[in-house]
Amino acid sequence: IMMIPIFNFAAFGYLVRVIQNVKTGHDVPLPEWDSFGEYFMDGVKLFVGFLVYSLPVLLVACVVVGATIVLAGAAENSNMNPDTVMPFLILCMQCGIFIFALIPMIFAPAIFIRFAETGEIGAMLQFGKVFEIIQTNLTNYVIVLLLSGAVLYFIAPLGVIACLIGAIFTQWWGYLVFAHLTGQLMKEATVSI
Repeated sequence: IMMIPIFNFAAFGYLVRVIQNVKTGHDVPLPEWDSFGEYFMDGVKLFVGFLVYSLPVLLVACVVVGATIVLAGAAENSNMNPDTVMPFLILCMQCGIFIFALIPMIFAPAIFIRFAETGEIGAMLQFGKVFEIIQTNLTNYVIVLLLSGAVLYFIAPLGVIACLIGAIFTQWWGYLVFAHLTGQLMKEATVSI
């Protein structure tokens, strides 16, 4: 399901249920796939919330791409060699976009926690509450980010070694680890969510 566009919203809704199950202490935190429609709608709501947090990235990307096009045109019309200027401009563009792309990733556990608690898009967009979760649980929050990052960006990609097919399973496993860690953070949160 994770690999099928649009249907993959259900996978993110499933992660919300995993977070809720970990928080409430279910013996088996992995739920059955018996509520596909509910998982799908939760995933759509999460997508909307993350889209709002991604707006700075999109805005910076548009500005940087536009500036790159203008500067490339200026370089072409001047004595500068576009072949020397363009790689530098592209590198600067990628660095700027990367920095802003970290925003949704850093806020991801808090966004998931807010949504898992209420099931509402508006809860994810209460920036003060999101910051409060991070500030009052900073040590645990950083641990969740570091462990999730290690699993999702270093361990899970190792599935590529198994003829690329393994990456499908290891990436999903990485998301489940993220959900479990986020559920533990939600359970131990020192602020009322």
